[in-house]
Amino acid sequence: KDTVDVFFSEEDRKDIENAIINHIKRLIKELLEKNNVELENIVSIGIASPGTVANGKVTSWNLGLKEFDLRTKIAEIYNKPVTVRNDGKCAALVEKKYGAMKDYDDCVFVNIGTGLGGAAFLGGKLLEPKKYSGFEFGHMTLVKDGIQCTCGKKGCFERYASIKSLKLRIAKRLNID
Repeated sequence: KDTVDVFFSEEDRKDIENAIINHIKRLIKELLEKNNVELENIVSIGIASPGTVANGKVTSWNLGLKEFDLRTKIAEIYNKPVTVRNDGKCAALVEKKYGAMKDYDDCVFVNIGTGLGGAAFLGGKLLEPKKYSGFEFGHMTLVKDGIQCTCGKKGCFERYASIKSLKLRIAKRLNID
């Protein structure tokens, strides 16, 4: 099953936005308790989200979201500043600061999971396009008129190189569900 199934049941998917909010609330509560921190001591909240993120709003074809204003909803609940970024970008930032990319000023990070994401750094800085939060490597056309993608285009990179696509190809080749 893909990553979405791990967190959200079929019942949750009927009201996916509310399910996401409740999941985040549970995670925040767990983190506060685990680290013995009071909410009033938290300055801001950062969220790594799958999908395309622009201005705190999430569009995720895998989750069925379109312009879900996650930042505003969480900020209203906790009365704290909230930053929402694509999960692949967040992973890239951590890898750049602490991991294998820390010694490189110009580098590219590719994240292969349910989808395919990533980030590019130039001069040690994350490149941030104007329209969205990232380059959406997974939705670059790799094969003209290729496999239909959930984003609506055909031939997207993630339809050929993601974990989800690998599982689908294996199931098809082995003739299993």
